[in-house]
Amino acid sequence: MKFDFIYFDELPSTNDTAKQKASSGAPEGTVVIARKQSAGRGRVGRSFYSPEGGIYMSVILRPRFSRLTLITPAAAAAVCKALESLGFDCRIKWVNDIYKADKKVCGILTESNLDKGWAVLGVGINTVCPGVNAPEIAGWLYDNEADNDKIIKLVLSEFSEIYEKLPDDGFIKYYREKSYLKGKKLLINGAEYDYKGVDDDFGLLAEKDGKTYKFVCGEVSVKTVV
Repeated sequence: MKFDFIYFDELPSTNDTAKQKASSGAPEGTVVIARKQSAGRGRVGRSFYSPEGGIYMSVILRPRFSRLTLITPAAAAAVCKALESLGFDCRIKWVNDIYKADKKVCGILTESNLDKGWAVLGVGINTVCPGVNAPEIAGWLYDNEADNDKIIKLVLSEFSEIYEKLPDDGFIKYYREKSYLKGKKLLINGAEYDYKGVDDDFGLLAEKDGKTYKFVCGEVSVKTVV
């Protein structure tokens, strides 16, 4: 995939700007990047703290397949691969977060409009410390400076390699291997479960009272052992 970059000093949300450009006909591979966001967001409208220093980018896609739910896990695998190439041991917290040492360093949000034939992939990475106002769960890659341009190129290269093969889901093996939830007790929508894995549709499998349940959405957190 060929990428064309559009840079901004600040945006409310790179996803919102990318969606506007996609609706106006911007081609696949257009990447909207902002140095900071004033209204960054994650799944179900949650706020995504986005101060200057991190990576905030959204990629316009024009998928030739209908299984759009593959885009987010594909991006998660790509980010993990890219960061792994830099020496970081990162893990995927189903379905769209990347963790390093029990702290969230990356969030991923995919939005789409099937009628107009586009999807927008948003990726936010805390490459450096996001500051004292960051959420407690926030982690970062480097204590001082980071080569954000290098990281962006690595992530996009890894994503392009996976995306060009979709809807082939061969990357699921890597996705499963990199699960942050392995061996952990989970709280899903307030109830306790044991992690069992991810199925071929990237649904979360969890066990409670000897019965296995599949989740395709919901609030998932790791139970803290005290």
